[in-house]
Formats: sequence, C-alpha cells, structure tokens
Amino acid sequence: MKKLWLLYLYSILILTAKEYNLDNYLSYEKSLIFDYKEELNRLQSSILRRSWINPITIDYSWFNSTQPSNGTRNDRTFSIGIDQPIFKSGGIYSAVRYANAKEGTNSANLTLQKRSMIVQALGILFDLHINKLKQRQLKYMIRNDDIDIQKKREQYEAGLLDGSFLDQAIIKRNQDKTKLLALKLTNKELRSSFSILSDKNPDRLKLPKLHIISKDDYIKDNIELFAKSMYSKEQEYYSYMTIAKYLPTISLQARYYKNDPDSEFGLTPGIDNDYTNYGIHISIPLHINSVADIESSRVSALKAAIEYQDSKKSVANEYELIKESLKLLDQKIALSASDEKLYSSLIRSTTDQVASGEKTELDLEIMKNSKEMARIDKKVYRLQKQKLLLKLYEKVNR
Repeated sequence: MKKLWLLYLYSILILTAKEYNLDNYLSYEKSLIFDYKEELNRLQSSILRRSWINPITIDYSWFNSTQPSNGTRNDRTFSIGIDQPIFKSGGIYSAVRYANAKEGTNSANLTLQKRSMIVQALGILFDLHINKLKQRQLKYMIRNDDIDIQKKREQYEAGLLDGSFLDQAIIKRNQDKTKLLALKLTNKELRSSFSILSDKNPDRLKLPKLHIISKDDYIKDNIELFAKSMYSKEQEYYSYMTIAKYLPTISLQARYYKNDPDSEFGLTPGIDNDYTNYGIHISIPLHINSVADIESSRVSALKAAIEYQDSKKSVANEYELIKESLKLLDQKIALSASDEKLYSSLIRSTTDQVASGEKTELDLEIMKNSKEMARIDKKVYRLQKQKLLLKLYEKVNR
C-alpha cells in the first residue's frame, strides 16, 4: 500500500509539472524546431572546440609508364602525414574557451527566442480570457442601456424629459453594441494568432498562476544578462586568439611513405622504399595589419564588457517599471472591490425601496448589473497583472 501511495503521489507531481510547464503551450512543431536548433548549436560548438586540430592527410598515387626503353612500368605510392600545431602561444586554450562561450551565448539566445514565443502565446491566451470577460461586461452594460432608454422614453412620452436625453441614451446603447461586435471580431483574430503558435485548444487550457520574484533573483537569473555575459567572455577569448595568431606557433610534422615499385625493375639500391619523415616546425607570421587587428579585437571585447554592465542597469529599471505597473493594477483592483461593495449596499437599499414602492424592479436590476460590471473589472485587472508578470518570466531562467 505504501508503494502504491508513493506511486500515486509521484504521478500527481508529474501531471502537475506537465500542466504548469509553460513550454507545453507551444505547438509540437514549434517546440521541435527549437530542439533541433539547440542540438545544432551543440554540434557546431563541438566542431568549433576541435577546430585547432588539423586533419590527417592520406595520399595514394599510381603511376604507369610505357617508355620504349624500359617497357611498361607500374609504380604505387602511399603516404600518411600530419602537420599539427602543438603550441600557439595560448591560442589553443583560448579557442576552446571561445567555443564554450559561444555555445553559451547561442544557447541563451535560443532560450530567449523560445521564451518570447511562449510569452506571445500566453499573452494571447490571457487576452482571450480578458476579451470574454469584457464581452460579458458589455452585455450587462447594454442591458442597463436598454433599461435607461425604456425609462427615458416613458418620461419623454409623458412630457417630463427633453428628447435630446433619450437620443443620447440611444446613441450610447448603439456605441456599446458596436464595441461588443468589435470584441467578437478581436476574439476571432486572437484565436487565429494563437493557432499559429500552439496546437492546443485555448478553451481547454488553464491559465498559469505567476508570482512576483525579488529584484535580486530577477537580475541573478536573467537569461538576457547571461547571454550578454557569455558574449563578453566570447569577445574576450577571441581577443586572446587574435593576439596568439601573430605569436610563435610550434607544429609537429610527420609523414610515413610506402613505395611499391614495379617488381620487374626491382628496388633501387641504397634506397629504403618504406620510410618516415618527422620534425618540428616553428613559425612567426609578420603581417602589416597585425597591430590594427589586435586593437580591433581588444576594442570589441571592451565594448561587449561595457554593454553587459549597461544591461544590468536596464534590467534593474525594467523590473522597477513592472513593479510600479503592478502596484497601479493593485490600486485598480482595490477601487473595483470598493465599487462592488458600494453596489452591494445600494442593492440592499434599493430592494427595500422596491418593497415600499419607491423604486422599480428595473432600478434594482441596474444596480445588480453595475455590481457585476465592477466584479468583472476586478477580474480583468487581475488577469492584466498576470499578463504583466509574463514579462518577468520571459527573461528569468526558472
């Protein structure tokens, strides 16, 4: 029983993780494209890490001679050799570190691209829910418009109200109906945009529950900053590689030869037809642009380092702006809650007035509809808060 209980808990955890894994909101094809891009980055970086290793060259030649004095002769030659740098004044070490940094930069940028697409899909999903709420709100508003027109019409027909007031009420209802039609069109457009990014049914997807994180965590786990940091290191190692390019290089050279002359003529006396050459080669390139090349790479490294430091300030400012926007939405939520509370009080007093004949059922319906509209406002602002928090998720590796 204990094992079964543990297995049940484990299955629940797996399902919960899948349900709230925001990567699952993308379509299968979109996710697969990013998987291939990540694999391609890994393979290209692996090639780059070993790019300092020169290939082993294998040569084979066959020679046929038909000179009249010697007759027909077939000679075959086989050789295998290497010309491999074993010391490049630190260039080999820098090349490996450069490849690692470049892989990190590309990987972080791919993560940012994927996150951006996920946030786009989730933003549309939040907009769909907000759109649905606003449609409901407008229906309550249009119902209140109808009641207002009915009351003003009665007053107008009784000669108690100027016709311009009735005209304004009719115009407002038509404007609200037009807004409802526009929201319905927007809903179709949002669904179309969502289908491009995801193969899921938006009506069956649960909205994620996102929470604010601390400023320190936002900066520490920021993917964009990590990409800038890796790019800075990438440029630094490239600068070392550029310097090493104009310093001494020591290479190991070796080649094995095997000759197979025509047996009719035999071997040449005093010459071994199977032999090996090997040695050390030292080279120092002298190039007219070497100083400018080194200085250019050094400036690029300094520029990347400054850009990284500047990005830290931008990320901190971005966090503060989002936090201030969240506070503003909290104030709007509080105002909507206050309005909802006020309408609840008005509903109670209007109910008593309806019972005493001072108010009509239509007056009571207006209050109830207005309360529902305030409640919907509160829900919309909460969804807008969640949508705003997506901006933090987009840049944070968690």
